[in-house]
Amino acid sequence: MMTRRQMQSLMSAFGLMVGTRALAADSPFHGRWTGVLAAGAVRLTLRLEIDAKGATLFSVDQGNARIPASRVAIEDERIKLAFAAIKATFEGVLTDDHHIDGTFTQGAPLPLRFTRGEVAEATPEPVYPPLTRELLNDKRLAAYTPGMAAAWSRGTQTEIFAAGARSSEDEIAVQMEDQWHWGSITKSMTATLCARLVDAAAIKWTTKVGEVLDERGSPVPAAYRDATLLHLLSHRAGLQPNLDGINAVFYSRDPLPDPRAERRKWALAALKQKPVGPVGAQNVYANNGYIIAGAMLEQLSGKSWETLIQTELFTPLGITSAGFGAPGRPGQMDQPLGHAVNGHKRKPMPVGPGLPTDNPVALGPAGRVHMSMADMLLYLRAHRDRPASLLKPESWDALHTPHFGDEYALGWVVRPDGALWHNGSNTMWYGEVLVDAKAGTVAAACANDAAPDTMTAVGSVLMSARAAAGSL
Repeated sequence: MMTRRQMQSLMSAFGLMVGTRALAADSPFHGRWTGVLAAGAVRLTLRLEIDAKGATLFSVDQGNARIPASRVAIEDERIKLAFAAIKATFEGVLTDDHHIDGTFTQGAPLPLRFTRGEVAEATPEPVYPPLTRELLNDKRLAAYTPGMAAAWSRGTQTEIFAAGARSSEDEIAVQMEDQWHWGSITKSMTATLCARLVDAAAIKWTTKVGEVLDERGSPVPAAYRDATLLHLLSHRAGLQPNLDGINAVFYSRDPLPDPRAERRKWALAALKQKPVGPVGAQNVYANNGYIIAGAMLEQLSGKSWETLIQTELFTPLGITSAGFGAPGRPGQMDQPLGHAVNGHKRKPMPVGPGLPTDNPVALGPAGRVHMSMADMLLYLRAHRDRPASLLKPESWDALHTPHFGDEYALGWVVRPDGALWHNGSNTMWYGEVLVDAKAGTVAAACANDAAPDTMTAVGSVLMSARAAAGSL
């Protein structure tokens, strides 16, 4: 399964120029090809253009992001392409004049057929068996994942499954009430918090970055001044995805009494980076946008994002297990541990001061929430049922609507069938969630590592959880 970070990196390649090897002028691969990449809950239309100068991949469903090939190799009917900007490859065979059958690899290998022309051949949705604990455990074992959990709900009926161990080096079993790290699934929570404050007239969707984060003698750079809250939450502010690794190491990973100063520092540093494009022009998946949005909320409210999301979202929904960073107490095996990956080996990452078990605290609004499966279902059901006690109807609409012509709403990917989906990972955990308001179902799945095979397993388990909910 392609992770949210991997999938959205297709967007972030806008404007990158890398060299390709020239092709023969009469290559049978010349022309325009279109295919559909089925990555679990997400299906992406990809277009491939090949000529004598090289090859370029376009992600049609993600703003037509342009990804030039960094390497092209053709031998008879075989083609190999590398896309360094997104760390992906494609290897295929020209089976006839109209088809290239092959494998697209970006973390995990996925089958991909390109058809000559503008239209991809229709591919049926995979059929997933309803989730059982045995199925969950089989998927976990096949992926070498230490622990995995999944849950679904339809109406008020819910079911939660857990399998495996909290650590690869311990036999303590994961429990149904254990807490899981949800990574970028936090983004829809931050967007929901923003909607709460819009309803309270504390901020507007049209509030501009420059209006809030200007400092005396140091205004927000002109490239970003007019980016609005809506641009930030839609990944349309023209921001770089993250700070570079050298700068990121200077930010705290241990809990801070008040994270506002570091978050503002990160936000201002992100606003000094070179834009990837004009505001509104391109969907470039950016943690920076959500961090800046969090800093804006903090500036306007005088409260930290952590305090705001607890009081404005978690408490009203009855969520009691939510916290920030990796779950668990130092020196104890009271919660699952995240794991680093080395082939089939999984190394547990203990929690505690000075240990790199999560992203810096400043990234909170973009991806640091943990909570139990039961509480995740509470959160997902709120987006399914859209209670007026939490948000006005127009605010629910704003959260669930793509505002710039692609499939990304505010912290959610809107599938062709109308269901809401997102995934998240801090490289030591991986999770996916889905809200299908039409069917009245929600589903979630998570694992305590983020290996490519684990991502595939979690995506499959999520769809089986959806199938179980739909079979009632």
